[in-house]
Order: sequence, then structure tokens, then C-alpha cells
Amino acid sequence: MHEHGILPNEVTGDHVRLYKEVLTKAGYTKSSIARVLSVLRGVFEQFGKKGLVDWDTVCDIQAVTSPKVDKNSTPSLSESEAKKLLHAPDIETVIGRRDHALLFAYFKTACRSSALAYATVGDLERTDSEWYLMVTEKRQKQQRKALLEATPAILGWLGVSGIDREEEKGAPLFPAMEADGKTPSRRHITTRQILNIIKKYARSVGIQVVRNGRRGVGTHSLRKTALTNALQHGAKMEQVQSLAGHADIRTTQLYYEKGERDAEDAARHIQIR
Repeated sequence: MHEHGILPNEVTGDHVRLYKEVLTKAGYTKSSIARVLSVLRGVFEQFGKKGLVDWDTVCDIQAVTSPKVDKNSTPSLSESEAKKLLHAPDIETVIGRRDHALLFAYFKTACRSSALAYATVGDLERTDSEWYLMVTEKRQKQQRKALLEATPAILGWLGVSGIDREEEKGAPLFPAMEADGKTPSRRHITTRQILNIIKKYARSVGIQVVRNGRRGVGTHSLRKTALTNALQHGAKMEQVQSLAGHADIRTTQLYYEKGERDAEDAARHIQIR
């Protein structure tokens, strides 16, 4: 800041307001601007407590409000877009098998990306007729997810991966690849790598990834797509809440996208005749 003629102890609320305006005009998302302003407010509060900045200036900076962030503003995909994305990987290659299985598991389980990134081969469970995946979600909450139609893709991936399902229970279910891009390592894939995978295949099938001034397509888009699709096809709100692992059903309700026929469908349930 000194290179531009402003020392930290010279910053005022007006400087922060101008900075906010510059970020807005530059196309930063509301959530990004809100995070930046939150950090600045926290930093100058500490400066004030240590006597480095007078308290009136701190209060002026604190008064710079963050833009209102729309909840659940991550874009979801349409059903046709989701199907295109799911089938984008080349399953004739090892990495394509992994990516197809990963995307299928994502759409069927509606997990967060971190849960799939840290899943191991030993987290797969089988009953007489179904396969499940035990995942660890937020706040270390464990959930048992039905794999359903994703099962053949996941088992097919493991069949070509070189991972011994019986001997390597601790191996990553979806590992990172070695430098050659063809050989599965024994390292967990990262959430950043999952994000790059989603963006790569989304672009390859013509899905707009970057949305100017809004959140773009990312890892949470797949989770939101799965939950929204379940609601659109008649799943009850309480069922989707259980699938998502939401503590509060109001969070689940944010995923419901109203349709033009909602009012008419509701009216058909009225039995006053």
C-alpha cells in the first residue's frame, strides 16, 4: 500500500468504499467482495485494539457494508447438461474410467467434493443386492450413500485401476494420477483437482463454466444439480434433506426451483368440490 502512497494507518472508510466500488465494477462476485471486506474489517479492528489506528476510523471502516449475498447462488445444471457432463469422459482410457465413476458417484450421492476426495476403497459396502459408500461430511458426520446406478461405473473403474479391493482397503477410491496421466497413484485426489475435472468436461460439452458477475460452475454445482433433480422428479423434501445431510430443512428448501405448474399442481390437491 505504501507504494501507492497510502500506509495502513492512513486508510479510511472512504478508501474502503472506493475499493468496494472498484471490485464491483471489475466483475467480482458478491461473495468474493463480502469476504474481502470481512477480512479488512477484522484487520482494522485488531489495529484499533492495538492503538495503531484511531477508533473512529475503525468504526468508519466497519460501517462499510458487504453486498447482500444470495444464498445458494451456485448454478445448477439442467438434466440434459448433467447427462452430457456424465458421459463426457472417454471410458476407453483409465483416467476416463476414473472420471466417469467420480462424476457418477457425485450425481448419485450428492456428496460434497471433500467427502469423495477422501473416500477409500474400504468405504465401499455391499448388502445382498446393493452397494453403498460410507462418506465423511461436514463436522465429521458419517453418511451411508446408496450408489445405485453408479455401481457398475465404480466397480468397472476399480477393475482397471490396479487397486486390489481386498488388500488395499485404505487406498483412495478416486486417486490422483501419476505424472504420466495414465497410472493411478495411491494419493487422494484433491478438491481442486475435482474442480478442474468438472470444468474440463463441462467445457468439452459446451457448458458455460464462467458466469460474469456470478458464481460459475464448480464442485457444488453437481451437488446442487443432484438435489434439485431429485426434487423435480418427485422426491419429498424430507427425503432430499436426508440425502443432503442438512440439519435444517430450510437449507434443503433453497434447492427447490419453482416451476410454472406448481400453483396448478397444488390446486389439484384441494379436495373442496
